[in-house]
Parts: sequence; structure tokens; C-alpha cells
Amino acid sequence: MKLNERQTQARKRVGKISTAIQEAIDKICEEENFEITYAEINAAVIDVLKSNNSFELRELWQPSDESDDAS
Repeated sequence: MKLNERQTQARKRVGKISTAIQEAIDKICEEENFEITYAEINAAVIDVLKSNNSFELRELWQPSDESDDAS
């Protein structure tokens, strides 16, 4: 797959995720009679980001399945 194709696919996925997040926020705000604050919304988004970042860091620091002893 070419870089342009990958970038296009990534942009589409980011757009879908952004739209889904916004729709979820709108739905919760409506359910809460629009009494939810931006601080609460931002706290929820930050929690998701922290969780995703922790997962990525664990993945990054896990030893690989390949043996480094293959000399």
C-alpha cells in the first residue's frame, strides 16, 4: 500500500472516530439535560487518552517474540 493510500485510510479512520466521539458526547449531554460541563467531557476524553497511551507504552516495552540470541 502506498503512503498516500495509508494516509487517506488513516484520515478516514480518524474522521470516523472523531464523529463517533462527538455523537457520544452529544448523546450523553442530551441525556444529562445539557448540564454536563466541558471539564467533565474533557476529563472523560483524557481518561481514554491515558488508557490508550498506557496500552501503547506496554506494547512498546514488551520484549519481542523474536530471540535476540540468533547469532
